[in-house]
Amino acid sequence: MAIPGNKDLRDGLLFSLPFLIVFFLFMVYPLIFGLYISFFKWNILGKPSFLGFENYIELFKDEKFYTSLWHTFQFVIITTPILLLIGFLMALLVTGKSPLKKVEETVFFIPYIFSMTVVSTLWAWIMQKDFGILNQVMRILGGEPVSWLTNASLAMWSIAVATFWWTAGFNMVLMSAGIKQISKEVFESAIVDGASYPQQVFHITIPLLAPTLVLCLILQVIASFNVFGQVYVMTGGGPAGATRVLVQYIYETGFKYFKMGYSAAMSYILFLIILAVSVIQYALLGRRKD
Repeated sequence: MAIPGNKDLRDGLLFSLPFLIVFFLFMVYPLIFGLYISFFKWNILGKPSFLGFENYIELFKDEKFYTSLWHTFQFVIITTPILLLIGFLMALLVTGKSPLKKVEETVFFIPYIFSMTVVSTLWAWIMQKDFGILNQVMRILGGEPVSWLTNASLAMWSIAVATFWWTAGFNMVLMSAGIKQISKEVFESAIVDGASYPQQVFHITIPLLAPTLVLCLILQVIASFNVFGQVYVMTGGGPAGATRVLVQYIYETGFKYFKMGYSAAMSYILFLIILAVSVIQYALLGRRKD
């Protein structure tokens, strides 16, 4: 028996059905259930007990919530501008006249294909105090070994360095794709008019690359707010909680102390913070573009 209706619509729905099932099961349902459980006290094993907004009220009295959120903001502030700058410089290099630009592009992007666990473990070894490569080099140069991951003032920066090496290649790919879309005639006209390379970069490349830069900025801020893996593997949130970020605190609250409702409430507060920051960025940069 034929299914009534437009054939193209029917075929489209049938082809989309597997994706829609997976999307609703693993994206929509968890989002709705997470919001639902944030109003309950639930330890997974027992029955949920309705609390209303008590979880949300409690987290605003939680000192660890504020310190974890502050550490997250620190990571965002440290990594976002540097990663954008490194990605842009890489993009300029691989879209320039270097005869090795194809090799450079591959080398710059290779770290991004590694898993978070591999990258974090690698850099934890590199920065290990007694046997790490960095401290071995410092000893050869006559310096003293440094506690990269156990010094409260250095630990977050050490995690940021590992993140630079790991993720800068992603921004490079987006920016280099944007640069390649700029018409070569624009640069040729600028050269004829006597524009130097820095002038071309600041007056042609950056203005015409603005939409891609805005996209990279928003994506980078979102990624930095969601930092967890590097911190968990490299420092475990230490020393003395100095690098504990909000996602780690959410994880520990839910899966270590089994306070699932409270953990879900913090997750949605983080979601609202990221949403607000992203909307403000887009609004301000969009207005500037206009």
